[in-house]
Amino acid sequence: MRLIDFNLSVAALDPQLKLYFKPADQAALPVSSLQLLNQWLIVVPGSSPLTLDQFEAHVQAISGSRQLAYSETSQIKLFGYHLRDQKIILG
Repeated sequence: MRLIDFNLSVAALDPQLKLYFKPADQAALPVSSLQLLNQWLIVVPGSSPLTLDQFEAHVQAISGSRQLAYSETSQIKLFGYHLRDQKIILG
């Protein structure tokens, strides 16, 4: 999923929703920071999740064409998200 597509689709959501991502065959992990790598915007797990508002502040100056992904041994593209229990879970 491209950053611009994500930003457009969450524009009307509560800015205090917390961001998580779900790696294959694992529980959802909090998105605590972001990393730029080539054409990728990598979500990085940590102990405290970013809110949607904080995420948008971090990506304000980043090209909308970047692909959202997480990284294990290589970049794994994130294709969408769903809402559950006041969380945005990327997957």
